[in-house]
Amino acid sequence: MIKDRVFLREVRAIAVPVTAQSVVMSLLLVTDQLMVGQLGTTAVATVGISSKLTGVLIVALTGLATGVSIFAAQHWGSGDRNRIRHLLGLGLLLGFAFATAITFFVAVFPRAVMSPFTTDSRVLAEGGGFVRIVALGYLPTMLTLIYSAVLRSTGSVRLPMWASIAAAVLNLALDWLLIFGHLGLPRLGLVGAAIATTAARFVEITVILVGAYAARHIVAVTRLADLRGADAQLLRRFAVVALPLAFNELLWVLGETAYVVVYGRMGTDSLAAMAMTFPVQSLAIGLLAGLASTAGVLVGQRLGRSDLTDASLRGNQLISGGVVAALGIGVLLAAGSSMYVGLFAVSGHVRHMGQLCMLVFAGFLWVKVANMILAGAVLNAGGDSRFVLIMESLATWVVGVPTAFVAAFVFGFPVWAVYLVLSLEEVVRLAIGWRRLRSGLWLRNLTVATPEPERIT
Repeated sequence: MIKDRVFLREVRAIAVPVTAQSVVMSLLLVTDQLMVGQLGTTAVATVGISSKLTGVLIVALTGLATGVSIFAAQHWGSGDRNRIRHLLGLGLLLGFAFATAITFFVAVFPRAVMSPFTTDSRVLAEGGGFVRIVALGYLPTMLTLIYSAVLRSTGSVRLPMWASIAAAVLNLALDWLLIFGHLGLPRLGLVGAAIATTAARFVEITVILVGAYAARHIVAVTRLADLRGADAQLLRRFAVVALPLAFNELLWVLGETAYVVVYGRMGTDSLAAMAMTFPVQSLAIGLLAGLASTAGVLVGQRLGRSDLTDASLRGNQLISGGVVAALGIGVLLAAGSSMYVGLFAVSGHVRHMGQLCMLVFAGFLWVKVANMILAGAVLNAGGDSRFVLIMESLATWVVGVPTAFVAAFVFGFPVWAVYLVLSLEEVVRLAIGWRRLRSGLWLRNLTVATPEPERIT
């Protein structure tokens, strides 16, 4: 555990705002799901599919944003401010290309992107209009992720927090007004929920940009030339680290999407049971997302100063703290699982399956959090993205996905048992990642031209 008071202040300065932001957004997701849950099982399943489609975009862009933040944190630690603007420009360029392509495909072919998840004609009919509207918010989501990554890497964590809170409040208000038709507005149901979500994404990036330019932050560029200064050396080093990272995140979310395909093919009830748990999963992970962001920034800054021993120490402390906190949250989730699923207007059978799925998640939460901080933040802070790519790809595609298909369609396990079996991939990932962490081979200063790994004894 962490006992150094100075370091604790550093952790709190980053972790508290980031956690607050994640929790607010996760509470919004829970509330949104509960409102939609009053529309029945089909609506719950539809939103569950949409959340996974959006997740493909967000996770891939998060990989890109993490790559930007890794370099930004180290250059901030070394005092090179111009490089940070160059990294921002690079992230925006790549993010715009990817988000535009995904937006076009989902908006033009909504039923096609939903069809792998379900054969239920009602879900496909109601979901088409929902995902088309939600897709319009992909571009502002990309901008939010890239700008927030750079802001956090430079210690400015409060602006993204306030932007998310503003978006959450608007989303919640519009949900209440448009889903149910309050205050004389039309009752739009799922379409109303989609409009609320998309409007909130535009408000979020607007608050970030207005706040950044008002404060004259380093991201508040006034000339396009400030974003175009990346030279061949920076591009090469960025590609070596960021592209495997983004590809890894994409492979991971495709694996998660494959799991939803399994749930959907098991039937709408099974998909709805798992979809009920998605907001709670987001909330639980969000409670500890601040530690992961903190680990990435603080470990990265120490590596940028070539303080490898302290970087290793702080990474280990943050992983241990996350595991302890996750164990406590897991107990609370298990205790409240029955009450939570009782809030949905679904059958007793779906509620029971949903509760069992929540219990499985609660049991594996500490492993998930350990992996989130260890691989997603600490190892990546040293540019160890190629190793993380191999480790996580093997865990997902050699262990998790095949196990899920066999459990569901060969042995006919219920959805909660399928979820239990496929979650063993997290244990495999943690075992491999912990061995890498102990080796010290991930400790690199990326601000130098040819970073070399060093072993900590």
